Amino acid sequence: MRLLSLIVVLPMLWCACDNAKKTESKTEPLVEKESKPQSGTPAGASNEWIDSSEASNLNSTWVDEEDKGELSNTWAEDAFSDESEGSALSNSWVDADGETIYKKTEVPPEFVGGKEALFEYINSNITYPEDVVKGNVYVAFVVTKEGNIRDIRIVKGINESCDKEALRLIRNMPKWDPGMHKGNIVSSVYGLPIIFRPAGK
Repeated sequence: MRLLSLIVVLPMLWCACDNAKKTESKTEPLVEKESKPQSGTPAGASNEWIDSSEASNLNSTWVDEEDKGELSNTWAEDAFSDESEGSALSNSWVDADGETIYKKTEVPPEFVGGKEALFEYINSNITYPEDVVKGNVYVAFVVTKEGNIRDIRIVKGINESCDKEALRLIRNMPKWDPGMHKGNIVSSVYGLPIIFRPAGK
């Protein structure tokens, strides 16, 4: 009787194992197919704020070749020349609130996360107006000791729409890491060109 049971059960087990193997072989390629990246790359933004070749050179004193006739290498500091004019200190002035603002610092202020995070913020948030013109809007501002941005001013613009968009981007920025001078956290001037490179223009 036991022998008869084994003869009946063994073929059933063999069939069950064989079916499991067939099922595995059918599902494996599907799993592989799902894990493969989709072909083709997603379309990038047609109007990126800046490309990698420009990004490597960009800093607060960067001036495009075509703007060098109008702007000095100290254009951001020059934007606040009226404030520092009557000051006895050549590198700083005291504002109406009694806050000392530095034109240059040993450690300049920085967007939290560095240049890459700054570029990502602008590329993700810039909106080109309908009457966009190719060029740069040079914006100077003060980064306070608390990392806030204030006293934003256009040093050289393109047109009203582009200038407004540049100001909007700067105003909406998150807090920065403030500059440092002689071991102290200070309020200081920073300049940032907002670059408009419309596709096909």
